[in-house]
Formats: sequence, structure tokens, C-alpha cells
Amino acid sequence: MRRFKFRLEKFLELRRWKEREREIALAKVLGEVLLLERRIEEIAGLISGSLFGRFTTENLVDVQAMSRRELYVQRLAREREARRAALVGKKRELEEARRLYLEASKERKVLDKLRERRETEYYAEAIDEEYRTVDDLNTAAASRQGW
Repeated sequence: MRRFKFRLEKFLELRRWKEREREIALAKVLGEVLLLERRIEEIAGLISGSLFGRFTTENLVDVQAMSRRELYVQRLAREREARRAALVGKKRELEEARRLYLEASKERKVLDKLRERRETEYYAEAIDEEYRTVDDLNTAAASRQGW
């Protein structure tokens, strides 16, 4: 029995390649989103730690240290807001990358299903053909023997 050969195999390979590229792009954007979220959490921890440090000093009041700490907290707050704005943009980008990946995956799955169906049909026809051939051989052998 001959092996099954799918005529659209090159298209299927292209669809697989496209799906893989979209998956990589999705993973890249997802990684960027996770890094931004982690940095926002780190900044929140730094801010709360700095604010907590304000109240842990002894009875001494250091105005310059308090001023520096306040400027530091303000800088961290600005950075946090900038990261949040970037995060909103990245989440939009993530949704677009996810949509493109799902679209590419759907296109590949359609061709995969077609290939599976054609392969099943091919081997079913090949088995039927083999049975017909064996039946013809048996019929010819029986007719030669004079049955």
C-alpha cells in the first residue's frame, strides 16, 4: 500500500510556521506585561517601605532626610503611574497578539482536520481496493480450477 500524500502539505507547513511565529509574539508581549506588573508591585513595596521608615526613626527629627524620603516617594509614584500607563498599552497589545494567535491556530487546525479526513478516506479506499483485488484473484483462481 502506498503512503498517503497530502497535496496541501506545503500550505499546512506555512500555517504551522505562521502559528508558531504568532505564539512567540504572544509570549513576548505576555512576558513584557508580567515584567511591568512585577515592577509596579516592587514600586508599591518600596513606597510602603519608605513610608513605614518615616515612623520607625527614634525621637530625632531629620528634616533633610524626611525631605529626601518624600522626594523619593514622589519619584516612585511617578514611575508607578508611568508603568501603569505602559501596562494599559501592553495589555491592548497582548489582546491583539492573542487574537492573531487564535486566528492562526484556527487556520492551521482547519487544514489539519482536512488532512486527517483525506488520510482516513485514502486508507479506507486503499483497504477496499485491496479487498477487491484479493477477491478478483480468488475468483480468477476458482474459475481456472473449473468451479
